[in-house]
Amino acid sequence: MELHGIDPEKMVLARQLATDDTYLRSLLVIKDGYLVFEEYFNGGRPEQSTEVWSVTKSFTSALVGIAIDRGQVEDVDDLMLEYMPNYPEFGDITIRHVLTHTTGLEWTEEGDEFVGWVESEDWIQNAVRRERLAVPGEVLHYSSGNSHFLSGLIKAATGTTLGEYAQEHIFDPLGIAFEKQKAGSNRRSWDDFLVRTPRTWKQDSKGLEVGAFGLHLTAREMAKFGYLFLNKGRWDNKTILSEKWVEESTRDHVLRTGNFGFGFQWVVSERGGQIAFNADGWGGQIICVIPGLDMVVVMKSDSESPGGHPYYQILATVIEAGAQGRK
Repeated sequence: MELHGIDPEKMVLARQLATDDTYLRSLLVIKDGYLVFEEYFNGGRPEQSTEVWSVTKSFTSALVGIAIDRGQVEDVDDLMLEYMPNYPEFGDITIRHVLTHTTGLEWTEEGDEFVGWVESEDWIQNAVRRERLAVPGEVLHYSSGNSHFLSGLIKAATGTTLGEYAQEHIFDPLGIAFEKQKAGSNRRSWDDFLVRTPRTWKQDSKGLEVGAFGLHLTAREMAKFGYLFLNKGRWDNKTILSEKWVEESTRDHVLRTGNFGFGFQWVVSERGGQIAFNADGWGGQIICVIPGLDMVVVMKSDSESPGGHPYYQILATVIEAGAQGRK
């Protein structure tokens, strides 16, 4: 690790924090294009493909970028209604508003209302018919409903589902294992969504992969996606995503709280004293890209665990190790 500018003493501390965290399952560090640290904890394994929760949102955003790069979606400032006229409630909401969670639509990310959305017959209709609490573009209100709108957008614009589009343009090129769920296996209750389905992407009641969550990946597969963004959209000397999209989607469009902002379904923040952008999933699923250190950090935790374990402290310590090793 020292060869790649990582402070070994700081990394020992990070490893100890990881070992003490009973929920943590994996910790990977990519530095200067090399996998310099990889360790698994509490039963975690390299081949373990589990739910990454809202990390899914960043994959969905990337697929919108690919559709724009390919000319299947014209521009982020297009109205959603232009692509999805069967949902007139979109009104003046643009793709940009959806990507940045500024649609102004009411949303609750937990509890009975959230479960009711999952159990509804049309997830897009259920979410877009919510009360409009703000003018689109004015207020950030994080919403899995917004993210799922993008799944409908991809289907409308490309004629293929989110999972099919991802397999062609991200999973196969990056060597990520994926098996599309069979017809009729879509989930109709929250309990269904708690069933783990390795190497696939869960679907809504209409058979659309969920734009907000439901994707199952290994830690190494998460690392590949992070490295794709660190490398500005290129993989194995091929352009998967345009550099313009990578830069635009990972910059701070909307201030959330404190030093946290939001890009296109990425969290932009300061971590360990460095500017970073994260794909964050509930319970401690993280892909953190730190361009200034040429570094990617991946963490997986037991996705059914409560919050409160120190995964952000571990993340900050790893980043500090990368920064101090450069001095």
